[in-house]
Amino acid sequence: MSRMNNGRAVASLMFGRVIYAINWYNFAAIFTLVARDMNLNVSGLGIVVGSFYLGVALFQIPGGILAAKVGPRLTVVYGTLLASTAALLTSLASDFLQISILRFLVGAGMAFVFAPGVILVAKYFRERAEGFSVGLFNSAFYVGGALGIFGWAVLADAWGWRESLAISGGVGILTAFLVMLLVPRDTIREDFAMETLEIRRIVASRWLLLLGIGLLAVNGFSSLISSFMVFYLRSSQHANAALAGAVGALALLGSLVSSPLFGTLHDRIRSPSRLIFLSGLLGIGGLELASIPTVPAAMFASLIVGFTSGGALTVGFSAARELAHGEYET
Repeated sequence: MSRMNNGRAVASLMFGRVIYAINWYNFAAIFTLVARDMNLNVSGLGIVVGSFYLGVALFQIPGGILAAKVGPRLTVVYGTLLASTAALLTSLASDFLQISILRFLVGAGMAFVFAPGVILVAKYFRERAEGFSVGLFNSAFYVGGALGIFGWAVLADAWGWRESLAISGGVGILTAFLVMLLVPRDTIREDFAMETLEIRRIVASRWLLLLGIGLLAVNGFSSLISSFMVFYLRSSQHANAALAGAVGALALLGSLVSSPLFGTLHDRIRSPSRLIFLSGLLGIGGLELASIPTVPAAMFASLIVGFTSGGALTVGFSAARELAHGEYET
C-alpha cells in the first residue's frame, strides 16, 4: 500500500475491473443454456461473440478522445454504465438479434473503460511504480475472468442464465457509482482543444504500430489456449469437465502471477521490446508443448502461455501510455 497515493480510488477501480471482467467472460460460461433457450447453433453464438469484440475494437480510440475531453474518471463511469446496463438488459432479450446488439453495446462500453482505467490507476501510484500498477490492474481482470467463467457457470445452472446476467449487470452499475464517489474529479484545462495533428502523430506512430503487432502475436497464443484448450481436452483426451476446466483455468492463473511481476520488471529495466520478445519466445514454446497429446503437457502449456501473455500485455500497455502525456495519454 505504500506505493499508492490514494488507496480508496485504487480499490474502487480494482473492484470495478473485477466486475468488468465478469461481464466480459460470463456470457461464454452460459453459452449452452443460451443456445438451448434461443435455439441457436454454433454459428449464431459466434456472431454474438463477434459483435461483442467488434464493439470493443471500434470504440477504443473514441474512448481515448472522450477521456481527453472530459477526463478519464467520467469516461470510466460512462463506459461502465453503458456496458453494465447492456449486460443487465441482455437478461431480458427475447431473440438472437437483441442479444447480438446488446453484446455489441457491452463491448463498446468496455472499450471506454480500459484505457482511462489504466491511466487512473497509474496516476494513483508513486513514481517508478506505474508498471506495477498496470500489472495489478490486469491481475484484477484475470481474477474477474476466473469468477466469470466458473462462478457464473454454476450460478446460471442453479438460478438460470437470465438471472445470472441480471446480477452481474446490476453489480456493474453499482461499481460506476462507486468510482464516481471514490475517485477524485479530473482536472481539465478550460482552454483545451483536440489537435488533429497530435492525434495523427500518435495513431501513425511507428513504435505504437510495432508494439501492437507484437501484442497481436501474443494475443494469438493466448486466444488459442483460452478458446480451445477445454474443447481439445474434452474431445481428444477424453478428460472430464472438471479436469478440462481446471487445465484451462491455469492460463488465467499464469496471467494473474505474471502481470504484476512483469510490471515491476518494466519499471526497473525500461525495455519493453526485450520483455515482449522474451514473452513471445516462451509463448511459442508453450504452443509447441501443447502439441504433445497428453494432459500433463496441456497443463504446462496452458500455464506457460497464460504467464507469457499476461506479462507481455502488461508491459505493452505500460509502454503505450508513455507515448504521449497529458490530455493525449489515454
